[in-house]
Amino acid sequence: MSLVVTDANYHEIVRKLIADEQKIPKGTNCQNLPSKGAGTLVRNCFVPRAGSTFVGADLGAIEPRIQAHIMYTRYGDNSMRQIFLEGGKLYEAMAMKTFGFPLENCVDGAYDPTGTFQPRKMMKTGQLAVSYDQSQKSFAKKMNVSEEVAEFFFRNFDETFPSFRLMVADIRNFMRKNGYVETLFHRKRRFPDYASVAAAQQRNEQRLIRLYTERKQLNAKSPQSPRDAQRLLAVQDEIDVLAEKRGLIGYWERAAFNAVIQGTGADILKMNGNRNARVCKERGWEFNASIHDEIKNSVPNADLTPDTIALIDDIMTQTVELSVPLVTDIVIEPRWMQEYAPSEWDFAACRPKAEYANKYE
Repeated sequence: MSLVVTDANYHEIVRKLIADEQKIPKGTNCQNLPSKGAGTLVRNCFVPRAGSTFVGADLGAIEPRIQAHIMYTRYGDNSMRQIFLEGGKLYEAMAMKTFGFPLENCVDGAYDPTGTFQPRKMMKTGQLAVSYDQSQKSFAKKMNVSEEVAEFFFRNFDETFPSFRLMVADIRNFMRKNGYVETLFHRKRRFPDYASVAAAQQRNEQRLIRLYTERKQLNAKSPQSPRDAQRLLAVQDEIDVLAEKRGLIGYWERAAFNAVIQGTGADILKMNGNRNARVCKERGWEFNASIHDEIKNSVPNADLTPDTIALIDDIMTQTVELSVPLVTDIVIEPRWMQEYAPSEWDFAACRPKAEYANKYE
């Protein structure tokens, strides 16, 4: 008898087919649908109910804006905030300030005057490298540049954005001391095992260093005796156990910083979503989804006006106030991923303007 897969039993069936239950999505999750390739075709299958149109609004560069806000309000550092106040493109402006190059060398895909590296790409990756305490050697390897270029970047970054590294360190030190961090809106992420694991790792650090030294000596022996080979396996097993604790410490310290920045971004989107839900309820709209930094509504065609776009813009950018302006990118979608900017939309006819009618054909 063939097995019938239903909504009630498919999770149990999938559990038997795969080894790692962590990979099983529980319920509907639109965030897992890719925005490129075949994922676009799947997203295109989502349409609003008849007589309505999707309106999506995405927060722009929310995490760097939160970082700029913290740098300004806690340390009086206006370096990153000023970029947002001037309305510039973040990574182009950061690259120009960090390297002192003109715009033509800092746009996407452009190289520095010597043709050695791409300043904008290095800036975008380098900001993450600084927040993760990546070494110059590792960063140079990742960017495929010399260590001299990596050192040049780190030095200039620290001079240009003087409180960025201090912000990262202070958040991690707070977690080390208190066992938790807080978003700007006081939501906590706890790290209950950090103190005990860090203490154990500290006690074992010298042991780990000695094991690395012994492993190097054993690997250098030629030929290796059976006893050497057996000892090498034992040394490697012990290294794996101790190094895992060291890696866990690093993971938690990186997660502490991310919890503050990404968590604050999530808080902002939740507050925007709460206000948006109230507006939708009052007006008879549908609040369909919250996907990453985006909210998506179904708006009746009769209500799809420039005033509606302005209201959604206000929900996304004015519900929460920071020391930097928040911005949103709003799109109108007859179906998901068929995006039209408000400037491309004929509101009177409720369709794309004639010059954009074939945009997705």
